[in-house]
Amino acid sequence: MLGIIEDYKELRQRLGALIDQSGYKNAYIADRVGIPASNFSQKKKRGNWSLEEMERVLSVINNQELEDFFLLEIIRERDKGDTVTYEQFRKEMGWN
Repeated sequence: MLGIIEDYKELRQRLGALIDQSGYKNAYIADRVGIPASNFSQKKKRGNWSLEEMERVLSVINNQELEDFFLLEIIRERDKGDTVTYEQFRKEMGWN
C-alpha cells in the first residue's frame, strides 16, 4: 500500500517533466484542462497538482512513450543505492 502512495507522490512531482517530454505547449494543455495558463505554469513549477488536475493533464498527454519515460526515471532514481555482485550476495546469504 505504501508503494502506491510513493508512486503517486513521484508522479505528482514529475508531472512537469512529463509535460515537457510530451511535446505539447503549456498553453495548449492548460486550455484543454481548464486551468489559466499562469496558474498552470506555477503548478508545473511547484508540483502542487490536485488529483483531478493530474487526471485531466494525463488524459491530454498520456501515451506509451511517456509511460516508458516515467518508469525509466523512477528506476534510475531507485538504482542510485549501493549494489553487490551476485557472488557477494551468495556469500552474504551463506549459499554455497
